Amino acid sequence: MLVDRARNLLLAAVAALLLSCGGGGSPGVTGPDAPPLPAPPPFTLALRQVASGLDNPTFVAAPRGDPRLFIVERAGRIRMVQDGLLRAIAFLDISARVSTVGEGGLLSIALHPHYAVNGQYFLYFTDAAGDIVVERRSVSANANLSDPTSALEIIRIPHPNFRNHYGGLVAFGADGFLYLATGDGGGGDPARNAQDLANLLGKMLRLDIRAATAGAPYALPPSNRFIGQAGRRGEIWACGLRNPWRYGFDGGQLYIADVGQDHREEVNIVAANQGGQNYGWNVFEGTLCYNAVTCGGTGLTAPFFEYDHGPADANGCSIAGGEVYRGAALPSWPGAICIPTTAPAS
Repeated sequence: MLVDRARNLLLAAVAALLLSCGGGGSPGVTGPDAPPLPAPPPFTLALRQVASGLDNPTFVAAPRGDPRLFIVERAGRIRMVQDGLLRAIAFLDISARVSTVGEGGLLSIALHPHYAVNGQYFLYFTDAAGDIVVERRSVSANANLSDPTSALEIIRIPHPNFRNHYGGLVAFGADGFLYLATGDGGGGDPARNAQDLANLLGKMLRLDIRAATAGAPYALPPSNRFIGQAGRRGEIWACGLRNPWRYGFDGGQLYIADVGQDHREEVNIVAANQGGQNYGWNVFEGTLCYNAVTCGGTGLTAPFFEYDHGPADANGCSIAGGEVYRGAALPSWPGAICIPTTAPAS
């Protein structure tokens, strides 16, 4: 099936790409370990090649009812697979505007739920200044080429001088709103961006882009929890995240995979009709104390699932996303979370 092909390519690309590093920062202060983590049941993932000749692919998407695959290359191009063949001419090339320094690049694409009608799609990338940019674009009269004049900047998020922890995914929820996950800015989050509700880094954001214009590129969904609160940004849906490289929706649930610092990788779950959760970074890394000065407190949400990613000096094994499996091919796995990770360093 097309979905299986797209997911297989995505998992292969993410597993090969070490953008969401498992270490990278000063060691945390670890308190007593949480109870031993249960061993996950065995799972075999079969991959098959659907395209070759790609340059560092970071994401793949397919419009509803459309057999084509849109493959994102980190350097700033979107390539297209049509009838099993990779088209020579890129659907989009904005490589002149994209920075690949550190963990940056063109990191994902979100096709509008009504792409077949309006031809709109959204990009998540880092620009030459190192800022996070989400941009809307449209297809041209040629269905295999983007319109070069259609760019509309939705949001720009300044990023500190650390060239890592950009997050990276933009996606539509079932509610029709646009979600994007941002990293904390890097370096163990010394500025505590993830805990600063006046800052958009280290957050899950939720935007209404249905009436986007140059003067008003997005509106705030009225159910966002921090709207109208002094010192808090209304775009924020959840906070306390370190580097949510990928997340996914399953019915009414939003699953956020958050890359750990030195010890724990975690998955956080929130009902898609709720929000306002604080997942604890950089007070905690998973359920381990990270910052001895601030550890403790109230209002923090523990991860739904976590695992130890191994010694920090080995760079561990980072969480790189996840999907909830509800198919019939593996009847003993209904509702199982399938989590791709990067391979441990040799």
